[in-house]
Amino acid sequence: MPSEPGIRHDLTLGLYCLPAIIVISVAGYLTNHIAAASIATGGAITLAFGANKTWGGSSLSLLATTVAGLIFSAWLGSLTGDIFSLYVAGALLYTGLYVVMANIDVSAWWMLQQWTMTYLVSGSFAGTLEHALLRAGLVGAGGILQMIILVIIFQRRKFQLRDFSPGTWKRFLMHFLVKYKHRVHLQWSVICGMLGMAGALSAVHLLNLTNGYWAGMTLLICLRNNYRDTLSRVQARVLGTLTGCITAAGLIDYYSSSLFIMAGFIITGFAAFTFSYSMINRSYSLFSFLITTMVVFMISGFGIPQTGIAIHRFESTALGGATAILAIVLTRMATREQILKVSRSGPG
Repeated sequence: MPSEPGIRHDLTLGLYCLPAIIVISVAGYLTNHIAAASIATGGAITLAFGANKTWGGSSLSLLATTVAGLIFSAWLGSLTGDIFSLYVAGALLYTGLYVVMANIDVSAWWMLQQWTMTYLVSGSFAGTLEHALLRAGLVGAGGILQMIILVIIFQRRKFQLRDFSPGTWKRFLMHFLVKYKHRVHLQWSVICGMLGMAGALSAVHLLNLTNGYWAGMTLLICLRNNYRDTLSRVQARVLGTLTGCITAAGLIDYYSSSLFIMAGFIITGFAAFTFSYSMINRSYSLFSFLITTMVVFMISGFGIPQTGIAIHRFESTALGGATAILAIVLTRMATREQILKVSRSGPG
């Protein structure tokens, strides 16, 4: 088996992703459009996390497809966010597809994860059709800028720029249908994952948690195929989130200038997506720490008190982690019961 890329490769790739983030952040600061810049930067950062991935053997196909999904998800989330039942229905559809895709194609699974999280976030900032189009446009602009810069930088370097042909789409869809046409409705992981998302969003709604979309995001990130992995991921995420909240809130409280917040966001963002390329499995708690500090710095750019951000993120993370554990326990129980029924009935 080929060895994982080294830290030098990760740092180099991470540096290639920085220009788009810096350009957007500086432009937002200079024009006093920090909120808009933060939304656009979200699109650029998402593609930075996917800079080491391919789909159908092509990095360009993965980046382009991810951007298209981000634009649609941001638009849909912004439109449905004010109608709770529609918002939850959309979240359940995304969650079901996300869990199914985990057993089919890891690259498509990753893209669905990013689309689902974008949908969840955008639903918390719902508005008119014009608002939805603006948010989708900002997310898309950030992603497209990141993609263009990566393509330009990698023209003379090893980067899979092969076009994504319609034939690849056809092969992917056929693989999906053949593998799952008789079994999708029997996948308890899909059903329980959707129940977990419904529970998380309903709890957020009833408790009126601020920035409660973090609960749904945590559920997606922590939910794995077995109880042990899910519990380990929840523990690491809660620990990383807690330490990240305390660290970022303390730093911003001590150095509260806009320039420091912007610099902190860029630095922690760079550290987060660089760490994700090949080292994330070694210490997920450290990755969660980096992600949390990045998010607190980024949202602080909106002028929201950093202590509130830290508390809200920790509350929602704990809720999302609890629903992930509940979902995997229900999956385990339902699957075991189904196996027992089959064994009792015997052959024929």
